[in-house]
Amino acid sequence: MTVFKNQGAQAGEEWPHAHSQITATTFVPRRILYELRSAREWYRDRERCVFCDILSQEIRQAKRVVDNAGDYYAFCPYASRVPYEVWLMPKTHNHQFEAPLAGESRRHLASLLGRTLRRLLQVSESYHMVLHTSPNTLQTKGELSEYWRTIAGDYHWHIEILPIVQQRSKSYSIKEIYFNGTLPEDAAESLRKLDPNK
Repeated sequence: MTVFKNQGAQAGEEWPHAHSQITATTFVPRRILYELRSAREWYRDRERCVFCDILSQEIRQAKRVVDNAGDYYAFCPYASRVPYEVWLMPKTHNHQFEAPLAGESRRHLASLLGRTLRRLLQVSESYHMVLHTSPNTLQTKGELSEYWRTIAGDYHWHIEILPIVQQRSKSYSIKEIYFNGTLPEDAAESLRKLDPNK
């Protein structure tokens, strides 16, 4: 199951009112499968979550962090696929978004998400937002069954937001290869300067 939001005409928004969508498949999409495999390999090699390591590095360097609220951080990832790409992630490790959140934690996430989206809407009126959470762990058969043994330790839920920014020059496109002419450090600095209450 995938939860996503397409905002704006360029993102393929189907209705003008605020809404998100859910799709369910009998398979794990290729990008998520790649993410799961990479996270599991990192965990096998280092006995740590790759996403916890990424967020720790982002917090320590403080170059690409856009904002934070409580336990949650918004940052432009090191290898951003598109200009102004932002990830939201809790510092506390958790593989399932759907795990109950305490009231204060829920408010922090909502506040940070709202501020982040208001900033991004000043850069572009269109974006894709996708929730990455662990797949249904009740499935125990097939190729993915071995993932479920370590998924609680090696995976970390997060939200990815990819704005659609018009660029002056078009680059060639190869599936799964991205060209981004905006450094994530520059994007994060620009976003920090924008009023999150507009």
